[in-house]
Amino acid sequence: MTTIQADRHAKLTEQFRNGIRHVKGMGNLLNEAVTRSVLIAPTLETLGYSPIHRIPEYHEQGNAPDETCYLRPVDATPGEAAIILEAKQYGTPFDASASGARADSPDRQIRRYLQQHISSGPNTIGILTDGIKWRIYQRTGDANSNDIEFLDEYDFQALERARQLAITETAPSVEENLADLVELLARDQIEYRTVRRRTPARNLADILFETAVANPEPEHILRGLLGEIDSSIQSNLGEDVTLHGKRKDTHDNDWQSYAYAKSVTIVANNPTLIDDVGHYAVMAAVQYKNDSSNPQLSRADAALCARTIASSDMSNTAVVFAYTIAPDSNIEARLVVAAGNQVNMTVSFDPKLPSPSARSATNQLLQTIRRTDDALAADRLLEPLEVAPLRQRFYREVATWTGDVQRGKSLAERQAILRHLIRVIFAWILKEDNIIPPELFEQAFIRVNYGEYADKYHNDVLRFLFHKRLNIPRDVRDAHDIAEIDRAMEAVPFLNGSLFAVHSDDDLLDIPADKYWNTDADNPGLFTILSRYHWTTDEHRPCESEQTLDPELLSNLFERLITPTREGAYPPLRQPKGTYYTPADVADEMVKDALAAAVRDYAPQSVTESELLNLFGDSD
Repeated sequence: MTTIQADRHAKLTEQFRNGIRHVKGMGNLLNEAVTRSVLIAPTLETLGYSPIHRIPEYHEQGNAPDETCYLRPVDATPGEAAIILEAKQYGTPFDASASGARADSPDRQIRRYLQQHISSGPNTIGILTDGIKWRIYQRTGDANSNDIEFLDEYDFQALERARQLAITETAPSVEENLADLVELLARDQIEYRTVRRRTPARNLADILFETAVANPEPEHILRGLLGEIDSSIQSNLGEDVTLHGKRKDTHDNDWQSYAYAKSVTIVANNPTLIDDVGHYAVMAAVQYKNDSSNPQLSRADAALCARTIASSDMSNTAVVFAYTIAPDSNIEARLVVAAGNQVNMTVSFDPKLPSPSARSATNQLLQTIRRTDDALAADRLLEPLEVAPLRQRFYREVATWTGDVQRGKSLAERQAILRHLIRVIFAWILKEDNIIPPELFEQAFIRVNYGEYADKYHNDVLRFLFHKRLNIPRDVRDAHDIAEIDRAMEAVPFLNGSLFAVHSDDDLLDIPADKYWNTDADNPGLFTILSRYHWTTDEHRPCESEQTLDPELLSNLFERLITPTREGAYPPLRQPKGTYYTPADVADEMVKDALAAAVRDYAPQSVTESELLNLFGDSD
């Protein structure tokens, strides 16, 4: 250890011990501001992040981490953040929120910042800390990756207590853990193990989102959507752009205000979307009211908005930035495209912290609109927001994971793996809807509370969740051996079905923990794959979808991965079993035809067959 390293370790050791004494002395007076100034800021400075290398964001209202730390001074072009830090008052639980909303816990908060903050990039470190306890994460993969790896948690008060009480001879000392912490966080160490960080490329989506945050008025957002701020982009749109300005909507119960403009000429090369050549796409920004009767911007609201605008002004194509502003100034937005009878949209997002999927889709759509000298086909506008490519990518990733886990296994083991996969995805969808506590699937919670036994996660936690919670009524359940895990499982409902019932082949499986949480780009874990996607419990309608995965894919996935008929056959074969899944759009057509036929004898003779079919169709 060099003299500089020894001095830094000694200084940090003294800071943490002083911090522990400070915590004991202040008691309830220790708030988050004191935590930041007395415990966290000195630690960051000792690690090499002086005030000129940090941007405090805690004074900003709404979605923002407390600090972003950079390798270069922030008055220059600092590049990607080395560290994104979220500070909490001393003693704040990391895996539960004060409001009781599990999805708002500090653990999920820091992971969201790592995924979505504009300064976050591959290898950016995330810190969740109360000044004494430090939980460390790292973003992996590329710029559009959702993958977050939990690295470790350091509780210096617990370590000091263990050392003083000699609870165990093998208890790591504060100094030993500081060495690990410095290796992960120190500015010179991060610079040593990473390439020189570049300034992240500002794409068209980033510019639009920054515009929406800076001035969330419809006319201003529309100018950002059209690119009028950039004269070189404006010239590409030609003379057909007519900005009509801010107007009041005729539906006072929903819209607060809006602005719209005609944009690029649309050419019909797909007659199911547009019947005539020469239509204009209408570009619009629509602000919804935000009150108790309309607390959020739903998928149905956004779809109806886009259809309304697309059907006006001699057009049937619209690109709409629909949004609402909450009382705390946070924005909830969706980018929506309506063309013909089809509506595609992003998931709901905050422009301050857009999800990677919303950011990527928005950028691709804006590039399509602005960077072409040719007339656009409507299907090219729908394409960036389609859900089908999302599903296909998901199927490929899950099939690769399944094939890897099944390789070399017997027929019975491969069947058990497929059954387990369907159970996991079903439970994951329930978790995304907060029916199952999310922390039961999170590596940080499991490793912190299960310690050295975390590699037994498959048998001791996941199977316990399936067989002794989801499959067992509340009044006859056994407690889990780990109190924190048992507490988390209290909210798990009983599902009166056979999916989670014990099967004789379940004991054949013992899947290692890394097969769930591994973030290796070439061999991602199952939970890593599932966390890359947005999920919904509402199935998509044939003519309306958002960039989410819905429960329908369970049947489709089962069809694709049905048990092989011979050992080693891959991809799995389904034909000999006669197992096929009827897609939702086909099922809808069958139901529509059946309903039309059922009422044919009761309808007036003047009602035509096409009118009956339209009555039961998916239209406005």
